Amino acid sequence: MTTTKYAQSLVASLIISSDAFVQPQPKLQRTQTSSSLCMSTNTDQIIHQATLANKDNTIDRPNAQQIVNTILCPPNEERSRNNAGMEAFGQDRHSKVITNDDPRNEYTYGEFPFDSFDLLIDIAASYMDETRTTRNKMIDVGSGCGRLALYAGLTRSDWDVTGIEIGHQLHSLAVGSLQRGIDENLFQPIISIDDTASADEAQISFYNGNVLPGIDPYFQNTQADNDTVQSIMSQANLLFAYSTVWETDSAQSFNPELGAMVLSSKWSQTLASTCQNGVVAVTTDRVLNPEHGWKLLDRMDVDNPSVWGSVGYISVLEK
Repeated sequence: MTTTKYAQSLVASLIISSDAFVQPQPKLQRTQTSSSLCMSTNTDQIIHQATLANKDNTIDRPNAQQIVNTILCPPNEERSRNNAGMEAFGQDRHSKVITNDDPRNEYTYGEFPFDSFDLLIDIAASYMDETRTTRNKMIDVGSGCGRLALYAGLTRSDWDVTGIEIGHQLHSLAVGSLQRGIDENLFQPIISIDDTASADEAQISFYNGNVLPGIDPYFQNTQADNDTVQSIMSQANLLFAYSTVWETDSAQSFNPELGAMVLSSKWSQTLASTCQNGVVAVTTDRVLNPEHGWKLLDRMDVDNPSVWGSVGYISVLEK
């Protein structure tokens, strides 16, 4: 089956599984102390940054998968996650047929397998700069409900992991799952009045904003939120993107030399201009365009039942 058919199948499965409305989520617990995260003395804010409760004890991968699957992102809420991923469609998801070329398909939600994620991240890590003296900073671009970012945070205690999601409903689910982890004593909330200062301490963070500069046609985020996202992106040395349904290049959607579908300049060029030289990026079923400085280092076929298998591409930015 071709990569295009993979993407079509994924989009179709997401559309079929969506309900009329996103199911109500449990009310998030909030921190009330005078010095809690992102708030002044009289303001109540949702926690979106945390550290591991036991910073010296990385959880092994099988146990971390069980924790995420049963506690943080349980299977009985999968429909709600899929529904949240349809936010960009608005009422159209109930009133019209959604075609495979609809640009809003980029915003849909899918769940990438943990084992496949580990395989690709382990390969990518082997290409990262070993002379780096600061902690590795990984960003999950389009992090959805935070499932992979939470898992990466649990299993890689020496990394700082950030999930960036443009969808408001999916981001709300992510911070809700983080709060569950805090309630279960898996994480400790960052206690800081200044959000910028606290970012240096956080091992797991979630931000709602657009990684692409400019106005998004379907989601409105504040300029401050988008500026924060751009700053965070510029510090990363590892990116992961479940890009199976992302837009391909209009001039050449398939590169015969690379043997791969090519991501549009909207993604390839923008990420190249935002990220630092040497950042390693993992994309799925689409490769970053080498015309914008991305050098393909490796690829691997990995399991992905949602689309009958995926190809992971590992690229490095050389600019």
